[in-house]
Amino acid sequence: MSGLPDPGSLVRGTGLPKSSHLQRVLVSELARLAAAGPAAAPQRPRLDGPGPFEAALRRDAASRGGAVIAEYKQASPSLGPFAAGTPLQAQLQAYREGGAAAFSILAEPAYFRGSAAHLVAASPLGLPRLYKGFVISEAQLAEAEASGAEAVLLIVRVLKGHTAAFLEAARQRGLEALVELHDLTEVSFAQEAGARMVGINARDLSTFTLGEPTAAPLRKAFPEAVLIRESGLATPEDAQVSLRSGFDAVLIGEALMRSPDPKGFLERVFADLREVAP
Repeated sequence: MSGLPDPGSLVRGTGLPKSSHLQRVLVSELARLAAAGPAAAPQRPRLDGPGPFEAALRRDAASRGGAVIAEYKQASPSLGPFAAGTPLQAQLQAYREGGAAAFSILAEPAYFRGSAAHLVAASPLGLPRLYKGFVISEAQLAEAEASGAEAVLLIVRVLKGHTAAFLEAARQRGLEALVELHDLTEVSFAQEAGARMVGINARDLSTFTLGEPTAAPLRKAFPEAVLIRESGLATPEDAQVSLRSGFDAVLIGEALMRSPDPKGFLERVFADLREVAP
């Protein structure tokens, strides 16, 4: 339908060891997709230019000094089911009341206990939604579209030179794309794709250990894009440091899922930002 590569070739071509967290997730997704059948044809109009997800991040970055993408996930390959059973609606409502600009919702079921149904259930809350998955096929883009998601995650470490093709396929389905980098060696792939939202994952996708990315080299490479710091933000102060260092937005997952007061966590991020934002 869109000339995308065979998902199996993408998974085989990652160069990651079979035992790595990311490779295990990709192999699991490959099996799930094989059982799911062909992708449905696009139903939405093609998206040209910014969409509601990007607009929400830009709005909060301009008015509040930064935006937060608040994530719902119940488990991870490295932590196991650390937040299993957390009520979806109550958690997302707390995020909205705390000032989140958008939701990130895990769609991968085997290791993250995610589901596209969670994106559907989030619709009444009114915030734009990111389909947080490990996209290697048209079928996942179709799943994201059918779930009502506004945006989809594209991981350059997986897609490499096919990132542009997947971004175009997403736009054909009316989906925005958050293009995720692991390090600066991957910048050219996101540039070639014309990424409007660029995230850098502080977590090594092979080992899931954390690093400390900075915004300056990304801003030089993507002067007009929305820049997003992902992973490794354990406290409101961590989020503030990233936003003040030049990121437009942060994506916070585990810390919010573990917090006894996710609304208060987010309010603390924004309270201090307002004191220093122009």
